[in-house]
Amino acid sequence: DFVAIDWSDGVFQSELGLAVGQLREITETQRQLSSCPVLFAWDGEKFAFVSDFLGVGGMGYAIGPNQFATPRPWENFLLPDGALRPKDGRLVLKIGEPMEENAYIDTARLAVYDLPPDWQMVMDERMGISDPQPTGAPFFFRDELLPASAVNDRGDDVLAAVLDGDGVAAPVGPLDHRFIGLLEREHVLTLEFPAPLDGRQGMPLLVIDGWVEYPYSQTNFAAWQAGATFEAPTVEAFDGEQWRVLLDQFGYPAGMPRRMSVALPPLPAGTSRLRLRTNMQIYWDRVAVAFAEQPPAHGRQVAPLAAAEVGKTGFARRDTLGQFRPHYDYADRSPFWDTRYMAGYYTRLGPARELVAEHDDAVAIIGPGEEVHLEFVATDPAPEGWRRYFVLETRGWAKDMDFVT
Repeated sequence: DFVAIDWSDGVFQSELGLAVGQLREITETQRQLSSCPVLFAWDGEKFAFVSDFLGVGGMGYAIGPNQFATPRPWENFLLPDGALRPKDGRLVLKIGEPMEENAYIDTARLAVYDLPPDWQMVMDERMGISDPQPTGAPFFFRDELLPASAVNDRGDDVLAAVLDGDGVAAPVGPLDHRFIGLLEREHVLTLEFPAPLDGRQGMPLLVIDGWVEYPYSQTNFAAWQAGATFEAPTVEAFDGEQWRVLLDQFGYPAGMPRRMSVALPPLPAGTSRLRLRTNMQIYWDRVAVAFAEQPPAHGRQVAPLAAAEVGKTGFARRDTLGQFRPHYDYADRSPFWDTRYMAGYYTRLGPARELVAEHDDAVAIIGPGEEVHLEFVATDPAPEGWRRYFVLETRGWAKDMDFVT
């Protein structure tokens, strides 16, 4: 009837309808086993893929022999412009698990920010490696500088790739095919800005749109065995004579496409050149320096949670676009996938508002092929000419089934 295969890198695969008495060559299907919960939003026409989140809250993620990363069980995710539209007076989101992992959702709140004309915002969010650690707080700004030139370590002009968050990122260079998420050599991106970055009004922020190809626990263990290391991004400034480290291994976009930021320390006088360097498979899609200030007025409200329900809705089809950029199609779901399930108790299917409304360690537990459907009451429109932002404020964890996790 079928052949079930456990490949040596943890991929589970089944082949159906194999002819009897014939030799059949089977190639391993390359697919993403795990990442973290995936977010879909009603965009006015359909439930569209946004990104993943709570990757920072991975439990048991191995970084070496008997070494495990400490999970950060919260993330404040800024939704892209236009990603969320009202549907019959509700703002509807779905938290899905189309991979071989579990999600534990303690709280899901939708914060609504309204900003006056010419103001923007970004969250102090990223996968924090070294200090300063992310706070999840909003940064507001009206002044932003995009680079005037961008050159990589191979001498290529990549300016067009880092000016827009369009899903086309700066090329990372050759991959180290022994390890998921590792490059053969360091990817260095040198940015020249059209004006000095110091002395402007506001606190300078490095604002980046991008995504990362996450290694699995077993990848980290194998890299440790081979003496290979993953070096998170470092940002440097040119002081007129030499490059100076501003933030050593400050972090990176925590998963699939998203916007991150980090506050920069005091810059050398006249700084107009910054340099990003890492050997991780991180795709820089848009890079800018913004200058955080407090707006003269802004509004923040929390949309009331009207309903939450756990459902078994199947596995959204995953496509890998250019530069390893993932995409999920909620309209094309399969009831089954080559997936194993963790043993244990899961939240019953049906209403679950009492589990996700408050931060109380009473969590909605979902596994592969399941989702938490969320409906928030749509708030009054933003004032005329103002700009509205949505932030999904979550608390919870994720856990994959990698055999080293």
